[in-house]
Amino acid sequence: MPRLSTRTLVAVCGALLAVLVAGFAWVGVRAYLAKGELEALVPVAGDLVDAADARDLDRLGRAADTLASHASAAWTLTRDPAWGVAQAMPVLGPNFGAVRTVAANLSAVSTSAVGPMLELAADVQHDDDTEADGFDLALVERAQQPLAGAASALATADRELSGIHGDQLLAPLADGVSRLSSAIAQASPLVTSLSRAAEVLPGILGAEGARSILFVLQNPAEPRTGGGVTGAFALLEADDGRLSLVAQADSGVFPGRAEPIVPIPDSTVALYGDVVGRFVPNTSMPADFTLAARLASAWWQEHSGTAPDAVVSLDPRVLAALLEVTGPVTLADGSEVDSANLVQRVAVDAYFELDRDAQTEFQQGVTQTVLSHVMSGGIDILAWIEALAPVIDEGRLSVWSAHDDEQRLLADGALAGPAARHTAAGADGFALYLNDATAGKMGIFLEADAGIGSVECRPDGRRDVVVRVLLTNIAPADAGAEFPWWVTGGGLEGTEPGHIALDVTVAAPPGSFFGGVTRDGELAPSTNVVDAGFPSSLARVDIAPGGTTVVEARFTMADPRDVAPVLLTTPLLRDVSVDDAFSAACAG
Repeated sequence: MPRLSTRTLVAVCGALLAVLVAGFAWVGVRAYLAKGELEALVPVAGDLVDAADARDLDRLGRAADTLASHASAAWTLTRDPAWGVAQAMPVLGPNFGAVRTVAANLSAVSTSAVGPMLELAADVQHDDDTEADGFDLALVERAQQPLAGAASALATADRELSGIHGDQLLAPLADGVSRLSSAIAQASPLVTSLSRAAEVLPGILGAEGARSILFVLQNPAEPRTGGGVTGAFALLEADDGRLSLVAQADSGVFPGRAEPIVPIPDSTVALYGDVVGRFVPNTSMPADFTLAARLASAWWQEHSGTAPDAVVSLDPRVLAALLEVTGPVTLADGSEVDSANLVQRVAVDAYFELDRDAQTEFQQGVTQTVLSHVMSGGIDILAWIEALAPVIDEGRLSVWSAHDDEQRLLADGALAGPAARHTAAGADGFALYLNDATAGKMGIFLEADAGIGSVECRPDGRRDVVVRVLLTNIAPADAGAEFPWWVTGGGLEGTEPGHIALDVTVAAPPGSFFGGVTRDGELAPSTNVVDAGFPSSLARVDIAPGGTTVVEARFTMADPRDVAPVLLTTPLLRDVSVDDAFSAACAG
């Protein structure tokens, strides 16, 4: 066999080195060009936001075209085989991989999400008829395909971007990836919910025959897991997109029962006692909205003799959001209710200015007037989406269908209630639920500031996650003597008037281990069960007027890994602040 000479080896090595240098130079040039394309998208993102705020579709279209052009160019530049080789390099390789992932998903989102959504928006604007009556179901059906494509593209981008390890990237790239990932993560569940809503709305709204929809009105002045005490019901009939109010009922017309109206899981009873299913006001105590909706349906069927086709749970913030679109309404007494004062008038002032009978009459009058006003004209779908997005994100609006094919589409989306939202939050998702134990409306004076953080305390690498909530009773010192008994609860449940008694529940991801609950730094009695699939710890607190208390619930994660905990909360009358950078400490 011939032997390679030293000169030949040097020549071969030199040629290989030349190829590598040329290859890296080629990749370097393409990386520089791709960087320029991606950087050009920064001002485009600002244009998109400004145009969306102004609802300027022409400007949005131009910005979207620019987005698509730069994103496609960046994706083309990163598809070169040499780029794949660069991804395998130590140290810098993950940066090349991240740029390629970002470029690919930006291109896909611009093509499959932004473009079709803008075409849909133009279609909606062109067909908009504010004088029409109800929902344009044909338009909703035309929206199904573009929404499905947008949802798929955003879900893929969310999954792939969340898989990028920011700690392996150069700082500027890590920051950009983080901001893009956060934006996609926020948009994806909303668009997915809109897509599923477009699939089920025609049926729910009577496209194939009249349907009944039970609106369950939650009152956050008395907190419950799902938002507030179930204070009232309104039955609407939907026929070919047109809605009409059929009947209303206050919670007071539903007598308590000796046994639950539907079977209640043992875990839910362990947390909240046997009051779930026996009293209408506790309908929204379960985190499982399917159970809550079945409770509402059963209560209504017992009251009226017929079960609804769908259940919609909402609170006053949702009605206020609708008034942002439709404008104010005038009540029978000549006063005006608008998006700015509805919550205050319905959930606060009514309890201090009216007796109990007058409260019911006023609140039913507001509900009837607002719903009739909303349903009296055409539905501006774009405006509704814009107005309802924040309250959906806060968990103030939930939907359930008695029809299995529709419920399958609703079951795990943003409109599916607390437990479904918790599941959608992922493997690091936690939830904080507050349930009033005062039997009054002291939630008016409840402030909650929450935090969540993780810490490594164990040799096996499993991290502890701590959920902390600072609860404040901002009622005046003389609340117990000066407030009406229906606000303070009158001591009926053993709580001193003026105090706020709360059941504080923290639910952790499936498989997590209980780590105990403390109140103001001292170990507190707690109930610990797995409810709706989530390990859940509950502790009761009592807060005097002007007082505060701090509750911390600790869990150990199921697996040894990095954790980026997310916290969902019960939507209260006053917004709950959440600090996701809370500095947790080891127990003891």
